[in-house]
Amino acid sequence: MEKIGSYYQSAIYEKTAQAAKDADRARAGSAKKAGGAEESKKAPVLSKAAQNLLKELKKTYSNMDFIVADFETDEEAASLMSRGTAEYSALFTPEELEKMAADEDVKNKNLKVLDNAVSKLDEVKNQLGDKADDITRIGISFDDNGEVSFFAELEKNSEKQRERIEKQREDKKEAAKEAGKAEAAEYLAHGKATGKRTTVYASTVEELAEKISQVDWSTIKEERQSTTGQRFDFTV
Repeated sequence: MEKIGSYYQSAIYEKTAQAAKDADRARAGSAKKAGGAEESKKAPVLSKAAQNLLKELKKTYSNMDFIVADFETDEEAASLMSRGTAEYSALFTPEELEKMAADEDVKNKNLKVLDNAVSKLDEVKNQLGDKADDITRIGISFDDNGEVSFFAELEKNSEKQRERIEKQREDKKEAAKEAGKAEAAEYLAHGKATGKRTTVYASTVEELAEKISQVDWSTIKEERQSTTGQRFDFTV
């Protein structure tokens, strides 16, 4: 009887263990599937025509980073564009880029908006005077319906950091990459980075300029962030 009891206990244990393993595999499969979906969202599959258009844009607008990704809010769009290192960033949804690649009228309409925006933004930065020194990057986004939004990322930091930003703009590409590495090493050496940061959003260049001019740094708290586990992106 003891052997029979032991047998049943062993069988129950094995069945329970197997169920646990099956559950773990199911969870792992779901996580992998979710991760794959997230990866697909980050790296959209574009048609050949859209890929060629993207190459054309990058060649034509050398002072601009082009990003293709889906987004739902201005905050999400700003987060995507904040990865850029060029003077300006432009964000298109995959759907809108495909429309531009397939329809010359849509392409010309969006590029006209882009050209006018950059021209106005250059003027705005001159009009802002010292306030323009606080701008670390400016972005323009186009959603699935061709609606345009603007954002500006502002930072009030030490003079040394400001000079680093200007150096990136001037030297671009390789020099910006090296500057990014030096900054990463400096942050890691000191353990923390401090400064005041804020982001403003607008539907027009004029509104963006007004919001930038109205930023009151005395009302914004200084940030102190640990660099432990921080990920630096050296891609230019």
